[in-house]
Order: sequence, then structure tokens, then C-alpha cells
Amino acid sequence: MHGDFSRRTFDAADHYRAVLLQQGRVLLDADVNEQADITTHHDEVRTRDIVGRSGGPAPSGDEPGPFAIVGPSATAANRWRFRDEAWTALRLTPGRYSVDGVLAESDGAPAGGWPLARQPYLPPISEAERTGGLAEPSTDGRYAAYLDVWQRQVTFDDDPLLLESALGGPDTTTRSQTVWQVRLEPIANNAVRCSDLHALAAAGRTARRLVASLAEPEDEANPCEISATGGYQRLENQLYRVQVHHEPDPTAPQPQPGTFLFSRDNGSVVAGIAELTLDGATAVLTLDRLGRDDELSFREGQLVEVTSADRELRGLPGFLAHTAAPTGADLPITWLGTPPVAPAEEAELGSHPIVRRWEGGPIPIGAAAVDLEDGIQVAFPAGGTLRTGDHWLIPARTVREVYGLTALSGTIEWPTTADVPPVPLPQPPVGPQHHLTPLAILSRSGGTWSLESDCRLLFPALTELVAIDEVGGDGQEAMPGDPLPEPLRVAVRSGGRPVVGARVQFTASHGGVLSAESRTPAPGGPSVLVVGTDAAGVADVRWMLAPGTPVRPNPATQRVTARRLDDHDQPIDAAVIFTGRLSIASQVAWQPPDCARFAGTRTVQQALEAIIDRRELRLLGGDGQVVRERGTVVPRPVRVVLDDGCGPVEKVLVIAKPESGRVAGAVEGEPTPDSLEGRPGVDDAVPTGPDGVASFWWQPQEFDEAGTAVLDLLLDGAGEASIRVTAQLDPPGGGGSNLTEGLNIHRLVFRTPNPTTFENDDTIGANELATGIQVVLDGPVVPDTVQGKPVVRVELDLPWPIGADGDAWKSPVPIGTQRVTLDATLDVSRDSIIWTPQEGTSTWLTQVLFELLEPMGLKTITGWFVLEGWAIVAQKNPRWHVNCHANTVVVNASQRTLIDLPTDDTVAGGQFLQWFRLQRVVERQRRDVPPVVGRTAAVAQRELETAGFRVSVVTAPDPLVRKGIVIRTVPEPGTSLAPASTVEVVVSSGRL
Repeated sequence: MHGDFSRRTFDAADHYRAVLLQQGRVLLDADVNEQADITTHHDEVRTRDIVGRSGGPAPSGDEPGPFAIVGPSATAANRWRFRDEAWTALRLTPGRYSVDGVLAESDGAPAGGWPLARQPYLPPISEAERTGGLAEPSTDGRYAAYLDVWQRQVTFDDDPLLLESALGGPDTTTRSQTVWQVRLEPIANNAVRCSDLHALAAAGRTARRLVASLAEPEDEANPCEISATGGYQRLENQLYRVQVHHEPDPTAPQPQPGTFLFSRDNGSVVAGIAELTLDGATAVLTLDRLGRDDELSFREGQLVEVTSADRELRGLPGFLAHTAAPTGADLPITWLGTPPVAPAEEAELGSHPIVRRWEGGPIPIGAAAVDLEDGIQVAFPAGGTLRTGDHWLIPARTVREVYGLTALSGTIEWPTTADVPPVPLPQPPVGPQHHLTPLAILSRSGGTWSLESDCRLLFPALTELVAIDEVGGDGQEAMPGDPLPEPLRVAVRSGGRPVVGARVQFTASHGGVLSAESRTPAPGGPSVLVVGTDAAGVADVRWMLAPGTPVRPNPATQRVTARRLDDHDQPIDAAVIFTGRLSIASQVAWQPPDCARFAGTRTVQQALEAIIDRRELRLLGGDGQVVRERGTVVPRPVRVVLDDGCGPVEKVLVIAKPESGRVAGAVEGEPTPDSLEGRPGVDDAVPTGPDGVASFWWQPQEFDEAGTAVLDLLLDGAGEASIRVTAQLDPPGGGGSNLTEGLNIHRLVFRTPNPTTFENDDTIGANELATGIQVVLDGPVVPDTVQGKPVVRVELDLPWPIGADGDAWKSPVPIGTQRVTLDATLDVSRDSIIWTPQEGTSTWLTQVLFELLEPMGLKTITGWFVLEGWAIVAQKNPRWHVNCHANTVVVNASQRTLIDLPTDDTVAGGQFLQWFRLQRVVERQRRDVPPVVGRTAAVAQRELETAGFRVSVVTAPDPLVRKGIVIRTVPEPGTSLAPASTVEVVVSSGRL
């Protein structure tokens, strides 16, 4: 902060609780300010421990909550998502949000929230920006919206009310203000989700450090002259400030090292600019004051910076100039730079412009020590990044009292080692400390914006941590007319403690009967009952299923929904759902079907009448599917089969009854339709085929509070639903759901003694290829679909034409390539497919191929690895194949195109293809996989990436390891791998 301070003494490592005054002592500004820093530190640490790294209060009603990015089409019904909105229509909702324990408050917003383009702490600073502060990105793609929170100093130049008018004008104190901005960063990797952004924000940036030291005095050439003493040599105590003015720009055609300024008064010599008169390379500043005295004022020959709070909020440097002699309140200046860097207009400074005095600069940033003045030196060791505004404070003292003795020379207060002599330690900037957290992932397409994922973390108040849970009675079965053997029980708790007297409403479906207080339900009783919780916070009811008329030996399923009520009898919280099954299996002794009974039937009607008491409708598939949004067709058909114990029954109508949405008959093998709207032949009744199967496409529209939609399937003429299937709505921020199922490719590995990862766009050696390739999947495949079939192969592009072909085509040199497939065998081993070249192929690769290529001047040829996933069948399910779709990532440093493994389920089967460059021999540097088991997923990923590996994260249940902790890595820690190899990190998802 640019204040007139003596020094800053707070250090969290001291663990100080308070500053205590002693009688009769001098009270310094540093003591009072340290108490403020201690209180702030305790508050931020406590908030972070309670809230987490970031989070905000969850809204109590149908509101989006704090710092939500919304558009006109966003509503509570669609979970505040929006699509195809203009940039100027996007809004930021008001509220409170904590980042690293720092509270960001967005209040005073206009109706609908702050425009994203015109935020309160992102003001326009020129006439060209009067319509917006945050510029819209010009290219389509995915963008991360980050909330950036930090503190800035507010003086009376920014807020005149800080001056006490009774004092006649002198300033007293300043204020530390929390400010925030929402800004966008492009996302190049399509696999990035909210959890990745949170991990990146938590890691933060590595700031470049500064070392401050004192120069050694030079030996005088004349022995008769008194030698200069070492240390700080000024006659006044000062607080030096070193601040980055222009941050380094490594992307410039000629990389710029950046520059810094320094002030011996913490940059506190400031004056407000009442008027600015521009005249080319010069200007005249009309100031509201010249200074308090001769020392703290503006005079001729000084370095000044013309800036404003608006420019500092934007992270923009001010304009540098040298001063001429002031005339009254007018201060003539000459802009610095070649050509001079000057504002084009006064409006370019923004509101409340000021001029600040510096003692030196701009000085290039570098690792070599630079003299500031009077014995003080600074250096910037390599490593890390710098930003405009990063600054360090160096207290300089002319005399130092140590145990009652006065030091003979001045010194500076700077951390050092315990060595003799001590060595100064590099220190990060003291500010500004920016705290970032992701709010959302937005996508821009065709100039309009959509919300892809909401990344905010919202939490209820402690007094609202009331939850209702099922504690017994689900999944029971009873005979018609008999109650279920055990009551249905729910518990209402607040933070784990029972809530007494909470009112819970139980609602039975299908006309079921409920009763309370352990009374046996009687026919004709209520199907809706409200019960209060007891001293243990438990409410229970007895349930008698509706009798129904089942048409098969299997039971029909019914439901009871339990909801907590408020004091206005309105349902709150999520619903608890109990299921019960109606059993009739014990009423009629089952007899083996007499298939001969039906041999003489001549019509479908006669057959139906003969087997109606034997037929059974069973689910084949399609239950529990996930859809991305309302109105989306489920990825796979819902399929049922009808048989009678003697075989399939055809030409019997199956009725589909969705609670919402549309259904239509599905044809075997057809792709998933985008919509059933306008589809010809949409029908809720489909006859069973020759195999007894009926298939439906389902497009659910409405979902309950738990995100579930229901579809009932029954035979024509049956009174009750025989089969019930559900579909789930993908929750916001979930990153999408798998649209198909199957096995996925996790990695390719050469079968060398130290296995090496084989990746796309890789340069490999013939010695590696000759060892074979192992394709690691996430499940076993049917060996007969691999062995002896051309489903995995390696192809090489050999030069063409050569030899006789060259003579025939009259080409003395190759003009193209011809592709050949290498002879090899394929084997299956657990979850892997192994490609092994024939013995003659291996010999030709390592001993013959490049001997033939070298006379042609060829040292490298292109090769292709091909896997036909559509033809390889999984053991788990004969309808599953090896899915081959994956996103690609371009690595800027190497310009390589990498495939982001594992493959995903977006497309079933397909062809997996990756290319490589083949050389005679490739010597690979290797690194050991670091031990990350037991660490959090974010920490493990950061350590592996720092070690130079790519990371693939998968989850697996583990009852002994809490969610989010690494269970194992593949390969295991200590394995030697080539740089950029992929390491699979298996993270616990908790209990099953």
C-alpha cells in the first residue's frame, strides 16, 4: 500500500495473537497496523477452515445465489442455465463469496445484477470504453470465468470523506478495501472441467522473488582519505518500495525483461490532478497540493508517474515523466520514452487521477544485482512470473540499537540465513495478493454465449443444515391385503442432532394405505399422512400396498414419498422414496408350462388366451440412463422381452406410459434420434417381435426433485405397470454423461524391459516397435474377436516407387509412399490386447529397413497404429465394444498433437488411429513415477505434471479410503518412464 508508513512487521510465521501496549512507551504506526494484520489473518484462516478454499451462502428460495453468471433465459426451472445470449445480456448476481477466507461483497447492483461487461471495480478508462469495462473475447470457444479478489489502499484522493474537516485539511489514516473482478480465460483443453479449474486456482502462480542486500564499500585508492563505511548510508530512516512497472513480456518478438521503479517513501508522495493540459511530449499538471514540506513535495528534476485508481484496478502501469520547476500549483512535465509514452486524452487516466513521485526507474529487471541508492542493492533471481504492481518493502535504518549498543552503520531489515556472514533470502512480493476461484465455464459460439457449467461452491447456513434421511423400511414385500412387515422410518437431523417435532408428509402411490403409531393399516385408510418426529428425530408409518392385478409371478413395484414440511405445510428438502413389492408367488403353486397345450392354437388370440397366466415381461436394458438436459432422448432404447417359459411371444402389444415426455418405437441398430418431435409413427404401443422383444425410444421432459423421470411398461390390457424404468438428469457442473457404454483405451505401451508409453505424434525407434505393443483397456475382451483377425495392426508408409516400380513409372527417386501392414500376432491378456510382430518382421525392422532407406536420404518414415474397436467385443456385455473416440491436445512447446486418453463413451466402437515417426533407434531419457499414493487428487496431479508426466484420473470405490484420495497409480510409484508418458491416477470415490 502506498502509505506513509514506517515499516510492515506482520509475519504469519510468528503466530502472534495480539499487540500489547506498555505504559510510557512510544506508539508506532507499525504496531497498530500489525494488530490489524493479525486480526485479518485470524479472520481469513478461520473462514477458510469453515468454508473451504472458496464458497458462498446457498440461497434459501428460487434464487441463483451469489456471483452467478446468468442471462435472460436463465430460470430456476432450468437450474439457471442459459443458451445463445448476447455478451451485453450477461449479468452477475449480487451477494457474498469467500476466496481464501477473503470476503468479496457485491452489493448495490442494478436490477438483474451487475452487467458482466461493466463491473463496479472494472471501470471504463477512456471514451472508447464508455459502453463497457470487460471486453468480449473475439473468438469462439470455451472460457473459464474467474473471480479475482484482492485488497487495495484507499486514500482521501479516492474518498474525500476520509479527511476530518475539523482538522483543516491534513490527512490521517487510509483504508484497506477488498475489491473484486470477474474475468475470462480461454480453455484450450476440451477435457477441462470445474474441478480442474479449482485445482489450478488453488495452485496459484509462482511469483518471481527479490533479494535486497547492502553493497560492500569500495577500497579507497588514496590511503589518506577516510574510507566509506558499509551498510545503508543515508542520514534518515526510510521505507523503500520496489515495484514492477512494466511486467516482463516473453511473447514479444524481442522478449522484454520488464522494468521496476523504487521510492524511499513507499511511494506515498502523491498529489491529486485537478487539470491536465497535454502538449505533445510535454504536459502541465495542475495539482491540488505540492506537498507537506520541502522534502515531501514535488520539485524540479524528479521522476513522477501519472496514474489513477482506475488504471491500478485494471493492472495498467502509469505514464512516467520528469518534472520541471513548478509555478504555483502548475507542475510542467516531460513524458519519458522514445517516442514519449503519454496519454492520448485526459479521459485515458480514468477518474481521480494522481501524480506519484519515485526516486528511480524505470530499471530493467534482471538476476544481476542493481544499485538503488546509498548502499542498497536489489536483484531478481530467475524463476516465476511478475505482474505490474508487484512490490516489495525494504525498511532502511540509519542506526540500529542492539542490546543497548548502537551499530556504527546503517542497515536494512531483510530476512537472512543463519550463516556467518548471513545471506539474504529471496522473498515473494508482499502484494497485491490476488485470490482466484472459478465461477463458471462459458462457451461462445457464433457470437452468442451459453453456460456450460456452474463452478460455484454454495453451502447452507449452520441453522439450515437440516436433512431428512431414510433409516429403514425400503424394499419390503407383502401379500395383497397384508401390511409390510416393518414400518417406513425417516430421521430429521440438524448437523447430526435429532430435530424433535418436525412434520413429515408420507404419500403412497397406486392407492396404498398408511397408518401411524404402529397401527395396522386398514383398507380405505389414507394414502397421505403427516407425522411428527419423536425425541430421536424419527417419524414412522405403516404401509399396506394397493392390491393391484399383477399379470405375472414377479411383483409390481409401488412407492411412498416422504417430504419434510415447513410451518406453512409447504414441502421442503429433497424427497425420500421408499419402494415396496406386491408378492403373489405364494398364492398359486407354480407348475411347469405345458407347451403342448399351445400346439393346436391357430390364432394369436387363441395363443394369448392359452398363455396369459404364464407370460412374463422382463427388462432387457435401458434402465437408469442419464440425459444431458430435459427433452433429450435417452442414449439407448428401453427394451423388454415377453416369453411364456416355452419361448418368446410375438405380436403382443407393450404399452409405454411415461410420467412426462414422449415415446416411440425403436428399430434395431438405428442411431439415437435427436428428438421425437415430429417423428412419424410416434406411438406408445409397440408389438413384440419374433424374438419377443419390444423397443422404445424415450424422451423424458420433467424430472422430480432428485432428478429422476419414470417410464412404466406393461402389456396391453394389464391394469398395473409390470416394469418401471428411470432416467436421471445430469446435474449442473457434472461435465456431461456417457452417451454409450463400452470399453475404453487407457494407454499404449511398448513391451520393452522398462515399458515406455506410446503416444500419438511420437518419434519411436525400430528397436521399440520390434518388442510389440500392449493396448491397456478398462476391461477384458472376447479373445475370439481379436485373435486371428485384422483388428489391431501397424502400418508403415514406405517410399514409392523404387526398384522395378521406379523403372516402370520412370521415376529415379520416390515421389510418394505406399502403405504396408506389418505381419504380427494378436493375443489377449486380462485387460490388454498385445500386438507382437512376427520374428522375421522384427529382424527386418531392426536390421534391414533403415539400411535400405539410408541411400535414399531417409532417416525417418511415417507409421500408423490402427485399432478397429467396432469389431472387438467386451466380455462383460456382448453389445459393448472398444470405444475409440478421444479428444486431442496440441502441446504448444513441442507442436505435438496428443490424444487425451482414456477414450470416452461419446461414440460406441469406431476406429482408433494414431500416427508416429519411425527411426532406427530412439534413446529415451527416463524419470521415476513419484510416490503420490495417499495424497489428494489435485496434489498428486500437480506433482506428476511437475515431474514431466501426463496424468489421467479415474475413480474407483474403496470402503477404506475417503473420497478424493489417491489409491494407486498405474504404473506404480518408482517405475521408470519416458518424459511425457501418461500415468493413470486411481482416486477413491468412497464406498459403493
